[in-house]
Amino acid sequence: MRRLAPIAVALTLVVVSSCSNSPESEPAPAIPPKKTLDFGIYWPPQDPADPAGPIGEPLLHGELLLHEAAPDSYKLTIELARSADEEHREIWNNRLAYREYDWMGRVRVWDVDKKWLWPNVPYLLRAHGRSRVDRYGGVDPGKDADNDFAAVLIRAYDQTGQVELAATEEAPLVSAEWHPVGMENVDRQSVVHTARSDEFTLLLGSLEAQQGWLGVWLIYADFMGSPSPATWPKKLEWAGGILAYFEIDWNTSADGRHDLSMEQKTPPSDTGFDWEKWIGPHNGDKRDRAVARLAW
Repeated sequence: MRRLAPIAVALTLVVVSSCSNSPESEPAPAIPPKKTLDFGIYWPPQDPADPAGPIGEPLLHGELLLHEAAPDSYKLTIELARSADEEHREIWNNRLAYREYDWMGRVRVWDVDKKWLWPNVPYLLRAHGRSRVDRYGGVDPGKDADNDFAAVLIRAYDQTGQVELAATEEAPLVSAEWHPVGMENVDRQSVVHTARSDEFTLLLGSLEAQQGWLGVWLIYADFMGSPSPATWPKKLEWAGGILAYFEIDWNTSADGRHDLSMEQKTPPSDTGFDWEKWIGPHNGDKRDRAVARLAW
């Protein structure tokens, strides 16, 4: 009997060891937490805080995505997509006709069935589109600049919201590059309905503050005279305005982890950014691309 006890213990250990090595008992790899915020782009823009709520349906469906890449590092992107049925083709055609401008007849494209072709969403939003190649992208010959682009701009503030942190005070994160989603080798004949912004990296661990918030502006550089909501900042973003604005609140817990929350809000101010200087002149065929700043 005295010899059986250690044998029994040994067997028990073997069983436990065997179970711990079993694929069925291995813990699943941790998936970095993601936060998403769905929103709509209305044209003209509408205030999300309006008690009457949005009127009509959005021109574009948006998603703000924030995910943890490392304990102190977060990735942020914005994705914009449109409904792609025939009804929405007509809606887009009518809203983007701008019949009062004679150049619309030169930039609008029609297929063999004489149907108006969708403008590719990334080309509508991207800075420095290639004229006659990227539909509706390109340089305004009168201004010698590409003034039709959307950009994402991010600034960081302390918890009071009154003091901008050094990480973005002199140079906020900014990009006006957009990428097709779900398609490769895109050209003039392709029809792309979804665009994703450049990916921004937010290194919250590098900030001295233990809590604060980030302001995220989505702007379009030429509103073609369309009005902004009465509650919007009055200063223009180039010749355009703000399409949507978000705040990301964050604080650092005792164990060094960050708790973040996202909300779409009425923009409290303009971006405070010199878009004309940033986008640069066209200079003929030599395009001086605006420089993206994607991380701090």
